[in-house]
Amino acid sequence: MAKIKDIKFNNFRNFTDYNISFDKKLNIFFGKNGCGKTNILEGISLNAKGRGIRNSSLCNLIKKKESNFFIKNNLRINNNDFDIKIYAENINNKYKKIIKINDDFSKESINFLNQSISYIVFLPEMERLFQASPSYRRNFLDRLIYSSKKNYNRLINKYKKLLIERIKILQKTSFDNEWLNQVENEISFLGMEIYQSRYSELNSINKIINILNQDHKFKFKLKLQMKDDFFSNDLTSEKYLSVLQDTRNYDKNYGGTKIGPHRSDIIGIIDNDFDASLLSTGQQKTIVLMILLAQCYYLTNYKKINPILLFDEIGSHLDLNNRQILLDMINRFEIQFFLTGTEKNIFSFISTNAQFYNITDI
Repeated sequence: MAKIKDIKFNNFRNFTDYNISFDKKLNIFFGKNGCGKTNILEGISLNAKGRGIRNSSLCNLIKKKESNFFIKNNLRINNNDFDIKIYAENINNKYKKIIKINDDFSKESINFLNQSISYIVFLPEMERLFQASPSYRRNFLDRLIYSSKKNYNRLINKYKKLLIERIKILQKTSFDNEWLNQVENEISFLGMEIYQSRYSELNSINKIINILNQDHKFKFKLKLQMKDDFFSNDLTSEKYLSVLQDTRNYDKNYGGTKIGPHRSDIIGIIDNDFDASLLSTGQQKTIVLMILLAQCYYLTNYKKINPILLFDEIGSHLDLNNRQILLDMINRFEIQFFLTGTEKNIFSFISTNAQFYNITDI
């Protein structure tokens, strides 16, 4: 279990020097747009592998006219305190994120941190999840999988690199056929693992939403499905490999690989009747919150993982249904929450003790 006790920013985004201590349960940041609420969540998210909730270039994290940023956290992990330092290192005009755990940046220390901290994130654009592009929905699902399967990002990245390598090979005038066979063999193996991870995640969410509905009475019945013309339950890596080989000429001319999990979409069926893309923004937010509630339930009850929740601008479109789901999360789980909104009174429905922070005048 990981919880963030405090954080210090130096030349990070709009912050020159800013220190803040956190409640172990519920932290709410409010203030006008552009004051830095999201920047705080982004700084917190940098404790994990990657470039944070915005996936920004490291150079964009540095305050204007400054040479670097510095973040210092105090994390409590399984009743032990750890000092986490984060900054960028410029090597040949390319920035690399550096994380030190108690001044140690060994691979073992970084792996320990990655295994110890897990985030569940809500961003404002998720209110249009089912009207966004298929790639956005795939990334949304993949982030959920990564919250419990920490090697999953490496799997996705390796798969994407192999797809690029395959097309480069196919577009050569001559190439080593054995090399191509090896690349396609790896693609089929990794592609199957991605398919199976996504299929399992969707089934898990559907199952848990049905469990939660027994005492929650959600406004909608939701069933998530993977839409993919190639994938089926009886698909094997051997069949996958065979189709890759058969579509080489097509893919060479097309400039991309026709089949695979990079072509999938995630759809939501509402009340066994219509697609979730037809819902309003507020209704889509309800669906997203249902999914995130189910993921919290899955992590805490099945995987014994206590995630940290980063919910940015969660205060908009908070109708009665969305308030009930958010309250359910807060009351049901002993985890740490970080919420943002434009005004304090947006969160007046929360009865649990919360620490409020006015970010406007920083």
